[in-house]
Amino acid sequence: MRPTVAEERAHAMAEQLEDWELTADERRALEAKLATPWRRNGTFVALSFFGLTVFGMFALIALCKSIGATEFAAGIIAIGFAEYLILKRRMYGSGIESALWICGLLAFIFGLPSSGAPEWVLIVAAAFGIAAWRMQNALFGTIGIVFAAVYPAVADHSHDYWRAALLPLGIALIAVVAKWWTYRRPWLDSLWSMVAIVMPLVAEIAGNVASYDSRGYLERAVVFAIAGTIALVAGLHLGEHALLIASGVSFAVTAYEAHDLFTTPLEWKLIAGGLALLALAGVVARALRGRTEGLVATPARLTRFDEVVKLGATMVAGSATHENAAAADTGLSGTSGGAGSFGGAGATSDY
Repeated sequence: MRPTVAEERAHAMAEQLEDWELTADERRALEAKLATPWRRNGTFVALSFFGLTVFGMFALIALCKSIGATEFAAGIIAIGFAEYLILKRRMYGSGIESALWICGLLAFIFGLPSSGAPEWVLIVAAAFGIAAWRMQNALFGTIGIVFAAVYPAVADHSHDYWRAALLPLGIALIAVVAKWWTYRRPWLDSLWSMVAIVMPLVAEIAGNVASYDSRGYLERAVVFAIAGTIALVAGLHLGEHALLIASGVSFAVTAYEAHDLFTTPLEWKLIAGGLALLALAGVVARALRGRTEGLVATPARLTRFDEVVKLGATMVAGSATHENAAAADTGLSGTSGGAGSFGGAGATSDY
């Protein structure tokens, strides 16, 4: 029906081979060892096939409607063909079957009579959840959780920020806690990583949209600062890059909420933000000092290409001239038309 746990782990390892320092013989030996009967594509190729398949689904729906059929027929055809590709052609991760599955489910939903009720959000969330489980797709699962998390913002008309934001924030904390466990299937670990990263931003957007108020509030800044600190501590302890990114998202929301609380000039706000980032970077660097496994901080040496880029930029900057130099008034005394050998404010060594 789908790859086993061992096959899915082999797929996850094969996708990381490009980042490993291996000889050509070692790479070929590992690729042969990690090979499975499932036909897969790289990320870029899979995305390309996914987009083409979605375009083909639009054409299929239009064809079905033109011959008197409904979206249900298009959904049945799409899901049936996806199952044929999976079970008979052993295609899993090519981009085609994933697009057919999610488009088929969405075709069913769009074929239903609509009453405008907010529960349509939950139906879409269920569709993405089913597609995520069938295709072991963390992105589909994340989209489904996002739709479920914004349901209070769509259904509740009290215009209360916290009624819309608390559910996404709670899911974000659940994802942080869930990262403490090791899962047999890698796609579940990727799912919780994506959820932990996007949910703080979803909470802020849903709360602002529901409350029709984008002004900064102290209590919001404090809550997101606490959430970011929890994700930061968990990320440093577990060695998880995703949790560090999630903490950065929460701290960014904190800065956004706090920017209206002070009347100081923008320059001072930017200086304070830079100092805060330096302090945070110092804390992370000190926490990672001496680590030799997991999440480490290893000094990286510049390559020769970095030096070439810097040299080229210096040469371009040194040969640049003022674009309005030729248009200067040559009748002004003591200026040489703004094109003297050196000096500022019209001054020149040739005066």
